[in-house]
Amino acid sequence: MVEKKKYVIASAPYRISLGGGGTDLPFYASKNNGHLITAAIDENITIMVAHRKLDNKIFLQYSEVEVVENMKDVSHQILREVLKYYKINDSFQIATFSTMPTFTGLGASSTLIVALIKAITSLFNIKMSNLKIAEEAFHIEREILGLDGGCQDQYISSLGGIQSMSIKKDLSVKCSEIKLNHKLISKLENCLFLIHSTVDRRSEDIINNQVERVKFDQSQIFRAYDKIKEIGIKALGQIKEGKISELGLGMDEHWKVKKSISDTISSSYLDSMYSKLKSFGALGGKIVGAGGGGFFLMVVDKDHDQFRKKVVHEGHKILDFKIDFKGVNLLT
Repeated sequence: MVEKKKYVIASAPYRISLGGGGTDLPFYASKNNGHLITAAIDENITIMVAHRKLDNKIFLQYSEVEVVENMKDVSHQILREVLKYYKINDSFQIATFSTMPTFTGLGASSTLIVALIKAITSLFNIKMSNLKIAEEAFHIEREILGLDGGCQDQYISSLGGIQSMSIKKDLSVKCSEIKLNHKLISKLENCLFLIHSTVDRRSEDIINNQVERVKFDQSQIFRAYDKIKEIGIKALGQIKEGKISELGLGMDEHWKVKKSISDTISSSYLDSMYSKLKSFGALGGKIVGAGGGGFFLMVVDKDHDQFRKKVVHEGHKILDFKIDFKGVNLLT
């Protein structure tokens, strides 16, 4: 690679899943095809990359700081493997920034990889479409790093907007943007609430548990994901037609089905919190991502201010957001 620029800053959005989440997991999609609805939100991971001029060190800044002489000494496995993938062995600096805590179910690891690929390829003037970035990110995260999960996170972080994703049995992915008018977008944004559960969790642990269960009870888990996919397909029409109440009731059904898949997906605390949020006026919702903690995404069709007041009074934090339509992008 020939370095052309002094530095590059790139940003990629987190995501929420609106229907069919989990059907992109390879053990399911490779047998029954997957389908889901996902959306990018205006919370981001931002990354600056630069070539160091006066030394050969690898200098990494994230929640910790690493300064190493040799690539093998890099502790952060994602940053290490992306650098190795692009054959960057020395004289390089990465700084990351996000206002979100880790392990929240918003697709952080994939978002980090997507932003980093965009930054590195832009620094070295490598032309790469957002779709290609998604494919590269999936390859690095799932095949090189071996982190368990599906393909939703890499594609929505790269493409942005609201996407209908179909995953074939050969695990090929087709994304179709769901185009809504301004009125429908505003309605959707106003009716969706992200509420932090205060519980952190690692998605790979929950997914591993499901993979292990498939070995002993494949039929039960596949029936559950068949139902979740069916709910997701219905969600596509509900979103396009602005049928928010039906979307909320569908999410409520989704959450009930999802909890039956594994006892790691919910807990007595999360069950209690979910019941309380429904009593405040939500029609339904679910944990975003694999489950086990992170954020509840709740659907509230009316009396939004009353719902907000009750949630805040109870001591829970609401993450206000808008749909992000840029996808991964350069800030410089």
